[in-house]
Order: sequence, then C-alpha cells, then structure tokens
Amino acid sequence: MEHYAAFLGGLISLVFFADQFVKGSSIVAKVYRIPPVIIGVVLLGFGTSLPESLVSIAAAQAGDLDIGAGNILGSNVANLTLVMAAAVMFTRISIPTKILRKEGLLTLAASIALAIVLINELISRLEGLLLLGGGILTLLYIVRGNSEELTIEVEEDPSKAPVEFVRIGLGLLGTVVGAYFTVKGADGLAESWGITGGFVGFLLIAIGTSLPELVTTASCAKRGETEMIIGNLFGSNIFNSLLVGGLMGVVGPGSIEDSNLTGRGVGFMLLVTFLLLGFALFRKKLHKSEGIILIVLYVVAAAFLGMNSAT
Repeated sequence: MEHYAAFLGGLISLVFFADQFVKGSSIVAKVYRIPPVIIGVVLLGFGTSLPESLVSIAAAQAGDLDIGAGNILGSNVANLTLVMAAAVMFTRISIPTKILRKEGLLTLAASIALAIVLINELISRLEGLLLLGGGILTLLYIVRGNSEELTIEVEEDPSKAPVEFVRIGLGLLGTVVGAYFTVKGADGLAESWGITGGFVGFLLIAIGTSLPELVTTASCAKRGETEMIIGNLFGSNIFNSLLVGGLMGVVGPGSIEDSNLTGRGVGFMLLVTFLLLGFALFRKKLHKSEGIILIVLYVVAAAFLGMNSAT
C-alpha cells in the first residue's frame, strides 16, 4: 500500500507543479524576448531532466549502473515515442528546418555518443567526463547559436518577472519531488514483482522520470507552443545522454551487467531517434498517425526488453 500511495501522490504532484513550471517559463520567455526554442531546450529540457539526473546519480553511487543506464535509455525512448505521441494527439507538430538541423542533429549525435559508451557494457570515469564536457559545449552552442533570434516582441508586463521566477522555482521543485515519490513507489512495486534492475530503470522508473516532460509537453500543446515542445524533448534527450550519462560515469564508473540494455535498449533508442527525425524530414509535420506508430514502437520495445527481465 505504501508503494501505491507514493506512486499516486507523486503523479498528482507532477501534474500540478509541471503545469505551473511551464506557465512561468512561457511568461518569462515573452518578458525577456527569449526565443521559445531556447526556453524549451535549456530551461524545460534541463529542468525536466533533473529527475533522471537524481535517479541515475543515486544508482551510480549505489553501484547499480543497470538502473541508471536503464533510466537514461528508457527516458530517451519514452520522450520520443510516448511523450511526442501525446503531443500530437493535442495538435499537429511542425519541426522547423532550423531546429531539425541544429537541435535535431545534436539529439542524434548525443544518442550516438551515449550508445558508443554503453555498447561495450562499461562506462569509465574518462568516458563520463567526455560526455559531460560534450553536454556543456552543446548547451553553450545552442544558446549562442540562437542569440540572434532575440527579436520577439514583449507580450508580458516586465513587473511579472519576479513572481514568475518564483513560480518556475516552486514548479520545478514540486516536479522533482513528485518525480521522486513516483519513482520510489514504482521501484518498490517492481521489486515486489521480481523484475530486473535494468528493466525497472528502462520501463517504470523511466516513465516516472519522463512524466515532467509529458506534462509540460501536454501543457505546451494545449497552448499551441509547438517549438517549445520540440525544444523540450530534444533538449531533454541531449541532457539525458550527455550530462546525465556523464555524471553517472563520473560518480560511479563501472560495468553494466544487463546486456539486454546495451543491446536491445541502445538499439531501440537509436531506432526511435532516427525514425522521429525521418518523420520530421520527409513528412514535415507529425500527425496522429505518426503518434500511433510511435506508441506501437514503444510497446514493442518494452515487450522485447521484458522477455529477459525476470530475476
């Protein structure tokens, strides 16, 4: 009963506080003339990746890299399938060419870098530092590359900024706390069901830590802020692959025992990344039909990994 209470309580907190977070972020973007894609990639992407960071770092410190790696891989897959599918159920998603060429390709590069590190079933401290350094450079590149776009008109009263920063802070804190209890409850349930740590990380914990992305994406979709949706998801996967993966390697380098993760898990992460970018390149817009395909792909990925998940 305790695990169920933690899981449901965490979900409720996530829904409320993530909505406050995206409202505050949107208003601040307009006050300070910040392009929506920057807010999405930097503020939303980094902010909603904090749960993944906390879980993976804690797992690394405990010497359980399977849970940490599974969390990162599962979150990346969930973001580009379940979360993106949820967004297209609200509205059509267009991915501008400039975003596809920059943030889209950076997401692909980050995924490939993480795959190269994990595929040998070992992550060293040096590899962690390289991923971490790559993440910092990528963040600086995104911010600097979009500095010329600070030309949107002020649509909000600048006096609102202090209040909205407080809302952003409280929303982010509440989102992280909610994610913590969601993950704690899900982890306890999974242990009682006899599922491997890697699969717990890939499925239950990853879904739990991806809920901030899901809720903020749904909020953006309802407001028609499609560029912020893309920035949020691409930014989150970049942060997960480089910064979270790097921190995990720096804090607790070691081997990954679950070959299911380094094989099928890595393969599915790359597959969904290529597929989504392919949709964006050739279809220009994502519709409900693509959303259904993404959901089916996630179910297939979970089923394949689940085949060897029993302890």
